[in-house]
Amino acid sequence: MKVAKRLAPKYVFASYEVEDIEQEAFLIGVAGLEKYDPSRPLENFMYTHINNRLKTFKRDNYYRLDFGTAAQTIQDRKKNLLEPIDIDSIYNVCSNEHSTSDAQLHEILDIIDKKLPTHLRSDYLKLQSNSPLPKGRKAIIIDAIEQIVNGDECEER
Repeated sequence: MKVAKRLAPKYVFASYEVEDIEQEAFLIGVAGLEKYDPSRPLENFMYTHINNRLKTFKRDNYYRLDFGTAAQTIQDRKKNLLEPIDIDSIYNVCSNEHSTSDAQLHEILDIIDKKLPTHLRSDYLKLQSNSPLPKGRKAIIIDAIEQIVNGDECEER
């Protein structure tokens, strides 16, 4: 396919060679034929379709191992979830004194966001941004976060 040969050199990366990308482009082109409108030029459609899919292919399959936390392997991320952490490190998100890595903290905050009851969300966001919060409500939020981090279900209050 002429379009695949023309686009392939532009998307070579990592261990993929020109021939590998040509094969991927050909498969992408064949799969895209079902979306083709016969009233329009085939070559233009194929060029756009294959170009867009190869951009996505490169984005999804290309990463640098030395690129910091974004390049952490899935195994490392799972291992980090199994390590116990101190609840104060979550509470003091804005301080530089916490000992957990940014990736661990991000994963834990995602879990808290998913499991935190909706009626506590506004107070949680205030706590996260270091806004003033009454001691009683602050204690309720910290208790709910501790329950979530320890694996207990958060009680409705």
